[in-house]
Amino acid sequence: MRILNFMIQETIKTLFFATILLFVAYISLNLFMDVDFYLLFSIAILLSLMKNVSSFYEKRKTRRITRYLTEFSNFLLWFCLMYLILSIPTYLILLIVEIPISYLIIIYITIIPIISIYGYIKANRIKINEHELFIKNLKEEVNIIHFSDVHIGSIRGKKLLKNIVDKINSSDADVCILSGDLADGSTPIEIDDFSPLADSKVPIIFTPGNHDYYPGLENVIKAAKKANMKVLFNDKIEFKGLFIYGFFVSSILKPGVTIENSYDFSIIKPEDVNIVINHFPVFWKEFKEIGVDIQLSGHTHGGQFYPIKYLIILMFKYVRGVFKEDDSYLVVTDGVGTYQAPIRWGTDAEILLLRLKRKIE
Repeated sequence: MRILNFMIQETIKTLFFATILLFVAYISLNLFMDVDFYLLFSIAILLSLMKNVSSFYEKRKTRRITRYLTEFSNFLLWFCLMYLILSIPTYLILLIVEIPISYLIIIYITIIPIISIYGYIKANRIKINEHELFIKNLKEEVNIIHFSDVHIGSIRGKKLLKNIVDKINSSDADVCILSGDLADGSTPIEIDDFSPLADSKVPIIFTPGNHDYYPGLENVIKAAKKANMKVLFNDKIEFKGLFIYGFFVSSILKPGVTIENSYDFSIIKPEDVNIVINHFPVFWKEFKEIGVDIQLSGHTHGGQFYPIKYLIILMFKYVRGVFKEDDSYLVVTDGVGTYQAPIRWGTDAEILLLRLKRKIE
């Protein structure tokens, strides 16, 4: 029965992705030529099978060939979305005015590829963005690196971690805080997968996010500790007069994934300078009311690229940036890595450098 359910799920996924490929390819190519529907359908099925088979094996053991196929599939999905978005207004315009075929060809072979190249470069160029936060009762000025959503897995690996460490070591930060999704969940996490982070000259505090559960939270925590990170999970640590708490507060998880989580917010003392790490940019109001000065979050990727940015805005009140109310801050980073295709358009692959300064009354 279990095998039958698995086969049914995989068949549905294959047909679903094939349908998307077929629809986008058909409406795009039909602008320029007569399309052989059955040939297109066969190609779509083969590409969809390739995606699901490579993903299936990657989740069990990563291999070079399955990594390449997974990355290719993610780019394919990106191009499907972009050409769908391009084709819809094109068809609407053609209802009003006639556009020469030569112009359409130029539009279709230039716009999306140029956006894709730009987005790929943008996603792989880490930017440090600085902000000053003014905090009451601060004992001394502290510089904090805040980064999130690294997504180590099939597409992102040790090269990205080395780039992050280079940025950290070139800064004047006192401590680094990683607010979740160190792992992606697309491939198993081995004990040495995060090893480049051990070269950081600045201590790194890590609180897991939702994607860290998918390859097995225990595996992610073991690898994080092996890389000399301090894992802060439903616990606190004091650093230079700052009381830093790590929680995972959200009900948003992939179907089939459950967590055993207990958190005691009574350990937060309002008279202290309190920083809460929570992967999701939610419950800021509640944290603020119990005396939290700064909440550090990620998860949204800032929307990652257009037009998904507009969808994320509908899902979350706070998507990206630094927000302040009643002397309390919520900091939501765009993240360093990416989900699915390594593309960013309208967001940064960012590391935040937060300069905490004492607020003068």
